Amino acid sequence: MHHLPLLLAAVERGDDAAAFELLEEVTAGELAGEDAVTLLAAAAYAGRDEVVDWLVQSDVDVTRPWAGGVDPVTWAAEHGMYWILQALLSRSRDPLSADSPHRRALRAAQDAIGSRSDVTADQRPAHRAVLTDLEAVLGIRRSPDELLARALIHGDPWHDDWSASLFQLGVRADQETFDWARKAAEDTSSLGRRRFGLDTVNVLGFGLDVDKDDEPPFTREAAEFLRPLLDTEQDPHALAAVIAAFTGYCQREEVPAILIHADHIAPNVRRSVATHLFINPALGAAEQQEVLAALVRLAADPAPETRTTALYKFTLSPIDTPELRTVMTAHLKDSHLDARIEAAAGLAQRGDERGLAVLYAVRSAIRNRRSPGAGRLGDLHDMLTAQP
Repeated sequence: MHHLPLLLAAVERGDDAAAFELLEEVTAGELAGEDAVTLLAAAAYAGRDEVVDWLVQSDVDVTRPWAGGVDPVTWAAEHGMYWILQALLSRSRDPLSADSPHRRALRAAQDAIGSRSDVTADQRPAHRAVLTDLEAVLGIRRSPDELLARALIHGDPWHDDWSASLFQLGVRADQETFDWARKAAEDTSSLGRRRFGLDTVNVLGFGLDVDKDDEPPFTREAAEFLRPLLDTEQDPHALAAVIAAFTGYCQREEVPAILIHADHIAPNVRRSVATHLFINPALGAAEQQEVLAALVRLAADPAPETRTTALYKFTLSPIDTPELRTVMTAHLKDSHLDARIEAAAGLAQRGDERGLAVLYAVRSAIRNRRSPGAGRLGDLHDMLTAQP
C-alpha cells in the first residue's frame, strides 16, 4: 500500500479527515493485501472506529490475525471497544452458528468483566454495552433491572453502557416496560435510576418495535405522567429527558408547554427545547409567535449545537418574515460551521442568493465524507443542484 506510512501516522494522531483523503487513492487490490490488515489493526488500536468501519465495508479481511496472532474480534471485546467491535462484526452473516465471531466476542466480554479487567484508571471501556448488544443478537433477553444495573456501572448517560441498555429496552415498546420505566423514574432515592427511567420513557415513545403507523398503547398515560414534571423537575438531564419525552407523547397543540424552559440555565435543557419545538401553522397566532420568539433567542444561544438546532427549524419552516431573514443573515458568519450551513440553507430555501453563496463555498472545500459540512450538504444536494 503506497500510502501506508502516511495512513498509519494519520490514524495514530486521530486525523480521520487526512486518513479518508488518503484512502480515496487506495485500490481494491491493496485493500486485499497484508498492508490493509496492518492498517485495520492500527486504526482499531488507536480507537478510530470510522476508519475501521470504512476498511471493513471495503472488504478488508477481519478474520486474519493481527501481528502477534491477535484475533481482532476477541481483542475488541476484551478491551470493551464497542464501536470497533460493531464495525468488525458488521459483515458477519451467521451470528447464531456455534463458532460465530459473535459468540467468541460474547465469551471474551464476559471473561473481561469477570476478571475486572474492564476497570482502568484512564478510560471507561464499554464491556457491558458489548454484552448487551451481543446478547440481543443471540436472542438472550435480559430483565430491565439487569440492563439498568449495567447502565449504572459508570452512571454516565453519554456512555455506551447506558445507551446500549436504553436501546434494548426501547425496542420492546410494551406496557410492561413502560410500567417499569415509570416506576424507575419515580424513584427519588436514586438520581441515576430516575434519569434512566425517564430516558427509557422517552425512547419507548419512538415505538421502535411497533408498526410505524401506530402509537404506543401507553401514549396518553405517558403524557399525563410527564406534564407535571415540566414544572417540578430540577435535574438538568432528567428535565431534558422530560421535555423530549413529553413532546413525543403529547398532542401537537400541547408542545408549547415546554417554552417555559427555553431560557433555562442548563445548556442541555435549552438544546432539548430547541430540538423539540417546531413551528406549527396549526397553532394559534399568539402561541406561534411565542414559539418563533423562543427559536430566535435560541438561535443566539452561546452553545453552538443549540444555535444550529434552532436555525435548522427555520430551514424546515415555510414562514418567511424580515425578522427571520435578519436572524439567518447574521449567522452567515457564525463561528460554528454547522450553524452557518443552517442559516444559509434557510435563506437559500427562501430564494436568497446570499445563502446559496455560502453553501457553494462550503461545498467547494469538501474533499471526503469527513470534511466539515459534508453530511449536511449531502442532505441539501437537491436544493443545490436545482438552482440555476
